[in-house]
Amino acid sequence: MLRLGPPRISFVIPAWNQERFLIGAVGSALSQTIHDIEVVVVDDASTDATPHMLAAIDDPRLVVQRLEKNLGPGGARNLGLEVAMGPIVAFLDADDVAMPERAEKQLAFFADHPDHVLVGSAYGVIDEADQVLRIERPVESDDTDLRFTSLFLSPVHLTTSAIRADVARAQGVAFPTDSKIVEDYRFVSKLIRHGKVANLPDVLTYYRRHDAMTSRQFEAEGWQGFAEASAQNIQALGVECDAKLAARLTQVHLGRLQGKKGEDDLLERLYDTLKELHAAQATP
Repeated sequence: MLRLGPPRISFVIPAWNQERFLIGAVGSALSQTIHDIEVVVVDDASTDATPHMLAAIDDPRLVVQRLEKNLGPGGARNLGLEVAMGPIVAFLDADDVAMPERAEKQLAFFADHPDHVLVGSAYGVIDEADQVLRIERPVESDDTDLRFTSLFLSPVHLTTSAIRADVARAQGVAFPTDSKIVEDYRFVSKLIRHGKVANLPDVLTYYRRHDAMTSRQFEAEGWQGFAEASAQNIQALGVECDAKLAARLTQVHLGRLQGKKGEDDLLERLYDTLKELHAAQATP
């Protein structure tokens, strides 16, 4: 199979000891409805059969970067973003599955929305046997709503997302490497300072839940890390906030998304104040 020209989109897949699901993930990226793509797999010092499995794939659109020292998902994605040749980069985890039309639909979205730098989508949740457990559809899709949500949690699911790679590089937006579970939220928070964000209603990715998934292995540090990242986002509005308060405000936000209001009037008023301050800021 010959590459006809530069890729229109590059999939970046960090891989660390996911030999059971790796071929499915890479195969789904290579099987898109458009041909002019690139799939960059960063083998993050895997100790299983990952290197041999990748070496057996005969497709010139596959680019493998092997790390001798484990950098974690943030460092691996940074390397993938650095070497990717496509102007659009789509992120996919090594145990997830991209739908065949994902690249085509996300490219079409960017073509129609030049002011957007990030787009996610609905996704399905699957188990180890590829059984669909549920479908998660975005509660919000508009930039204004998603930008406010980003104060508390990531407005997109990273494994469903695609970004304008040139904007990320030009603005020095990279994944932090000091955490193995909150790096996606921190990355998204930085990137959307330079453009708009949206979610598509289409199910374009299937996200796998299993005991060996990377996020499961670092859940102990996860919730505290998310609260700390949220506190930093809130502080950027000029409001004093620590991780404990950010965690409480996140629960208020999740309640509001479900149409519920809490009983702590002071906390609810602070939340409303944050919304007013956020609305007063100019959209990129």
